[in-house]
Amino acid sequence: MKEPFFVKNLENVQGDERDVIFISVTYAKGPDGRLRYNFGPLNSANGWRRLNVLTTRARRRMRVFASIKGDEIRPTATGSDGPRLLRDFLVYAERGRLDSPMLSAGASAESPFERDVYTELSRHGLHLEPQVGASGYRIDFGVRDEAVPGRFICGIECDGAAYHASETARDRDRLRQDVLEARGWTILRVWSTDWFKDRQGQVSRLLGLISQTRDRVLEEERAEAAARALAQEEQARASQRESGAASRNIEVSTEESGSERARSVTAEAQPYRLADVAGQYSSEEILDADVSRLVSAAKEIASVEAPLHVTDLTGRIGDMWGVGRVGSRIAAKVMKGIERAVRRGAIELRGEFVWLPGQGCTVRSRAGTGISAERIAPEEYQEATVQALRGAGVLPRDELIAAVRSLLGFSRTGPVLEECIGGAIGVLLTAGRLGEGSGGITFRE
Repeated sequence: MKEPFFVKNLENVQGDERDVIFISVTYAKGPDGRLRYNFGPLNSANGWRRLNVLTTRARRRMRVFASIKGDEIRPTATGSDGPRLLRDFLVYAERGRLDSPMLSAGASAESPFERDVYTELSRHGLHLEPQVGASGYRIDFGVRDEAVPGRFICGIECDGAAYHASETARDRDRLRQDVLEARGWTILRVWSTDWFKDRQGQVSRLLGLISQTRDRVLEEERAEAAARALAQEEQARASQRESGAASRNIEVSTEESGSERARSVTAEAQPYRLADVAGQYSSEEILDADVSRLVSAAKEIASVEAPLHVTDLTGRIGDMWGVGRVGSRIAAKVMKGIERAVRRGAIELRGEFVWLPGQGCTVRSRAGTGISAERIAPEEYQEATVQALRGAGVLPRDELIAAVRSLLGFSRTGPVLEECIGGAIGVLLTAGRLGEGSGGITFRE
């Protein structure tokens, strides 16, 4: 039939169909070669819905024009679903391969019953991660916390007929659950017999229990934050009593107004550089790669981004092979490469962070990178604290936390970020590099 030609953007293509659709992906790298992950409406909470509408407008054929390839979008660098699904779509357009997170996760389930539970709960808006953990302590599904990336609200165990049939398995699972709960997990169970008799009732029960668990976690966080604030007040009062004349000197140096003090914070952080390695080996399978290749990959990425968290390094190495989601098998393979790189002295592992041998610490802004607060090395928090105080002279604790937060590129202070900065301040106070008096915290040369 006669249909007019149209040109529309992502926001207003709703409801239109044509035999052939041309899609122009206008997002691209900047003049400096960096992709800044500013995907406009795709970054919003419902951005993935807009993308879904756009990619289903063609009846017969679709042509995609883009200045970037799917592998250049790193899933670990963004916290929203829109950019991640744009990556999957571009990979599909390039290679005809659909790496759907839901399909991949469903395939990771160990039985049709688990796949059924995963599909049903995902339809109700839950973000599930299958097969969380390792060895005999693997949980069927971890329920991700949307408010805090990388954190799980609780775990879900699917118990089928084999569980009912074996007294030994039941006893073993009971001990296993005790161990998991001692490590902080809340475990919810769904029984296959109940599921097949009353699916909707079981879904409602699980959604209610997950909601209760989420509320309890939030309440515990508020209580912990209040306890930390009280402890900090006690510490400040103790320091005030002990400082004596030193605190009087600090008071004299803090007679400037709040606005003058804010202007005196002149410290600046370098932008965080991301290793441009995505898709380097996308034509190969990472599970077939020689460990020496993984060693070289770890060293190449660390030379640009160290210090970085092991989780980020694992994700970056996965990106080099075009892996959309790093599962347990791939993570174990990558970890072998990281461990060998450490043994060879190519990199150092300090706690959960990877460093170059003999590397110093530089403060870098995480703005636009998607790197969360817990994936920044404690040494970098300490250096950011020192830099903030060198620029300001003296700051009350809350203003110092805000200054360090801004220096590291975060727009707001969440509980995890506040805890990380507070920990750095505590270490520096204990080491004598900082002093705290009634006027605030100052840097001791």
